[in-house]
Formats: sequence, structure tokens, C-alpha cells
Amino acid sequence: MNCGKLYFHLERKESPYEEELPTNEVWGIIRLCYELNNIVEYILDWQWDITEVAEWFDDAEDLFAVKNLDVLNDEDKSISELRDLGYERSFFFNQEEMLSYHEDLDTYFSDFKFHLRGTPTPTYYIGLNNGEGELSYFCREQKVYKRYCFNMDEFLKSTKKTLLNFR
Repeated sequence: MNCGKLYFHLERKESPYEEELPTNEVWGIIRLCYELNNIVEYILDWQWDITEVAEWFDDAEDLFAVKNLDVLNDEDKSISELRDLGYERSFFFNQEEMLSYHEDLDTYFSDFKFHLRGTPTPTYYIGLNNGEGELSYFCREQKVYKRYCFNMDEFLKSTKKTLLNFR
């Protein structure tokens, strides 16, 4: 798979909810960009609280470089596909086994999850899959899984640098 560059572009903007804004909120444009062969694709382009990106990154940063997707992936599926396939299991001996299985699945994949709470934006899964950085999600409009390969170290460095301006 040909890998590109994944990065955030964040830009402060005046909030349309200025009077309702908590003091620690930083309103702005959040773009998650993917660049390959000098072509930039905006995977996410949304106005929201930029501190959500910072909080998510603070929680996930240490895991990104070390936590590889650790499930059987013979068919080279994306992280989001594997997560959804896990929920297709339908046979359980009892209700307790099913609840425990789903709780374990949620816990496992939560380390890879990025979503802007309270928005209709997709849930993105970012992590190492077969040793490569990957962002993947299910595109509802096209009814397909989208998958982007990138260098995880570059992503971590650029995100850390970008977020310094918003702390």
C-alpha cells in the first residue's frame, strides 16, 4: 500500500456560540488532512472545540507508537472493518458471555478511536495495523470502508507541534 502523510490543520475562529462557550474552549476549524502525491484530501473538515483534539491526543499519543492491532488479520482488513466484523459474532452461550464479549471489544478498539463528541462526523480509527500507521472509517454516504496508510512517527510529531499553538 502506498503511504501518504496524515496531519491536523487547526485554525482559531470566532465561535457562533460565544455567549455559551466555556472559558477553556477554543473554537475553530479542525481539518484532518491526508496528502499523497501532492494531492491533499480533507478527511475531516469541521468547526468545533479544538481542545477535544488536544485531549484525545494526550490520551492516545503514548499508545500510537506501540499498540499494534493485535487481532487475526489474514485478509489485511482495516482497523474499522475488523472492529465491525467483531460485532457480527452472533453465537453466545448466554447473555453474560455476549455482554462480556462486547465490553471487551469496546475496550480494545477504544484505544484506536477518534470522534468529535456531539457531532455527526464519522468515528475514525487511528493506529498501527500490520506495522503501518492507518486511519480508517466507514463512509456512510458511499457505504464503503475508507483506509489511509501513513507514517505514524511523522503524524505524532506534526500533531504535537500543531497542538502547541492551542495550549
